[in-house]
Amino acid sequence: MRKFGSTMVLATVMVMVGLGFPGVAAAADACMHRFGSHQQVGDGGGVQDWSVTGLRKSGDVAPGYPLAGQLWEATATVTATAGDSTPLIPNFNATSDGGGYPVLWQLATPQGISGATLAQGQTSTGKIYFDVTGGNPMAVTYTAGGAKPLMWCCSEAMMAMPMDECACCADMKEPCTCCGGMT
Repeated sequence: MRKFGSTMVLATVMVMVGLGFPGVAAAADACMHRFGSHQQVGDGGGVQDWSVTGLRKSGDVAPGYPLAGQLWEATATVTATAGDSTPLIPNFNATSDGGGYPVLWQLATPQGISGATLAQGQTSTGKIYFDVTGGNPMAVTYTAGGAKPLMWCCSEAMMAMPMDECACCADMKEPCTCCGGMT
């Protein structure tokens, strides 16, 4: 009986360790600012959870807006995770190697994300647009007052450039865990 108990304990430990390694590896690969990651920011008394995906040239029209360059888009999703929350669309910016492009928050399209106040637990998804007049953007940022900016990047275009020239990572105190060591 004692041998059986020791074998079961050993088997249980081995299973737990074996299952733990994939989780550790997945956590090491997780990058808090890859496109598609969820990031949170405070909004008065509430908290918003944002995710941005699909930064690319847009085939949509910009009704009533005179574009100076090429229309680009990304899909943004916001959830009011704590309290009521109002998405501040003008806080978005697309970033390229040569500068940034503010979001076209005033561009009203059926595909655009709504800026209407969300009750706790509600979600809104839609496109955000940028008028790109220079280099192709590689990242999207969200700046909310004095809070730490949110950033989504790590696209193929961004990974192809030397990280010491990364416009998004220039102000980071420590190297990005997913970009660190890339050249």
